[in-house]
Amino acid sequence: MKQINALVTSVGGIVAQGIIKSLKYHNKYSQDKNYNYRIYGTDIVFDSAGLFRVDKFSIIGKPKSDGYVDSIVDICSKNNIDIVFACSDDELLKISNNKKLIENDTPAKILTNPHNVIETCRDKYKTFEFLKNNNLNYVPSCLEPESEGFAKEYGFPLIVKPCEGSGSKLIFVVNDNNELNYAISSIKKTGWRPLIQKYLKNDNQEFTTGITIAKNGKQIMSSIVIKKILKHGQTYKAIIDNFPEIKKISESVAEKIGGIGALNIQLRIDEDDNKAKIIEINPRFSASCPMRTIAGINEPDIVAKNTLFDEFVKITGHQSLLCMRFWNETYLDLDRFNDMKSSKNYPKELKSDIIDYF
Repeated sequence: MKQINALVTSVGGIVAQGIIKSLKYHNKYSQDKNYNYRIYGTDIVFDSAGLFRVDKFSIIGKPKSDGYVDSIVDICSKNNIDIVFACSDDELLKISNNKKLIENDTPAKILTNPHNVIETCRDKYKTFEFLKNNNLNYVPSCLEPESEGFAKEYGFPLIVKPCEGSGSKLIFVVNDNNELNYAISSIKKTGWRPLIQKYLKNDNQEFTTGITIAKNGKQIMSSIVIKKILKHGQTYKAIIDNFPEIKKISESVAEKIGGIGALNIQLRIDEDDNKAKIIEINPRFSASCPMRTIAGINEPDIVAKNTLFDEFVKITGHQSLLCMRFWNETYLDLDRFNDMKSSKNYPKELKSDIIDYF
């Protein structure tokens, strides 16, 4: 059996943990026994749960640090890494920007989208312009200089969020001009640019589509839609089913943006015209990828096979499921943790325990 050495970065985060789940799922349950994954992890702090669920791990600096790329090169070279999953947005940009260097100096292949796709998707105004210019289903948006006229045209409430950044940080729902000005000022204080958007009201009509695109950039290998059930902005339940119109819109975006590998497209129904509007495009694997894996579409494995073996995978069907998320814990003996932490050796290896009591 062939062993694929996979490096997964930022294993303290939910994107990386979803990838780890998917790779481990392949090892345990896949009928394809020609290969399995040996998983190496990185993070910037020791008390990250994902470090203790992989085979070996290293602590590295932040992506903005001078030695970050050298650390990735060193880990890939010394551990004969075959593929690299970049799992935080800051790392995604840094690693994609240094893709040629890393691939030339190590045996590893970098599983990221082209750098120009990442730059477009990470800037929410550039994403809006791309969608509008390609006649795709965009959410009406503007920058600060047009905010007064935009508010008159669309009325309150409005969404205000940074063009940069990720997640729910500094996202405001504003109900009048005072709140609008406060939101704009708060975002500008961070050095980011405020984006003003039409507010799409219905939290119960939000979807996320996971798409994988072959390395030739021309063929969609898989596409699966999840209807999100939100609580405090997070997906705590999900319905995986057939949503043909959402799927069609998402695939049109993927084909036009020029992606390679994994894309995650988030949409919400606009009650004013009953059309699905694209909220954002994430040029990476999503935290919900293990849900798709259980439904029959293991996105990290699909992209890895296509990259390493030139295997074109085409999956058109999947299981319909209801997914319900819950909190879980993993445990380490404190003395063993402290001994491991004080050791100078890398990579390190220490497994945590998950108790089957739920």
